[in-house]
Amino acid sequence: MLTALTALTAGGGASLKDAPAETAAIRLLLLPHAGGGAASFTHWPALFPPTISAVRVQLPGREEAAAQPPFRRVHHAVDALLPLMRRLGEAPMALYGHSMGALVAFELARSLGVAGMPPVHLFVSGRRAPHLPARSAPIHGLPEDAFVEAVERLGGIPSAAGRSRAFRRYAVPLIRADLELSEEYTHHPGPLLTCPITAFRGDSDPIVDVAEARGWSTRTDARFRLHTFAGDHFFHQANREVMARTITLALQEGG
Repeated sequence: MLTALTALTAGGGASLKDAPAETAAIRLLLLPHAGGGAASFTHWPALFPPTISAVRVQLPGREEAAAQPPFRRVHHAVDALLPLMRRLGEAPMALYGHSMGALVAFELARSLGVAGMPPVHLFVSGRRAPHLPARSAPIHGLPEDAFVEAVERLGGIPSAAGRSRAFRRYAVPLIRADLELSEEYTHHPGPLLTCPITAFRGDSDPIVDVAEARGWSTRTDARFRLHTFAGDHFFHQANREVMARTITLALQEGG
């Protein structure tokens, strides 16, 4: 039941917003970008056929979980999510994450493999491959005005919202913590994933270029595919219908 799935873990914070359909053949976990919550995927579950049950992840520090401190390290998110994965049943599981969510999805996929529950597919968008260094300096530690300006340049905050005191009180601490999680991440070598990886990118994304997206191909010993769409770093919302079809086709092909 949904009430059981949304119970907080002992580690604190992460929850699942949707109860997977018992008749679905595959569960698809949806992990949000920095500053985003489960609401960023509100329109996604309906885009999949009944055989694929999309489950939105809610991380602490946002939306109805705004009072909870956000995670600042990837392993904290993974540790909180792992117990919830066991509650999703024995159906095959796939993971999709955008930007920060892609990074969390990758490390969650690695941990699921160690736990004997490897995912059948990893879908990542708007994120360079995890072993590649950043091309720009971290911004999470900047003073507030400089931080807001930097996030605005990346398309993460509309300029009008960035001038709102109420918005800043809510959004700046959350985005800063999420970017700390992302920017302080260190990749540790380990076994390659055994599942296919599909990467998505926007052709005008200022954060991820095509070579960085192709770098995901080295993180698996299975199939890799890259799809490019028109758009900036948040291309996934304007293209969610075709991306959902692409994800569905990949899963119907067998993972």
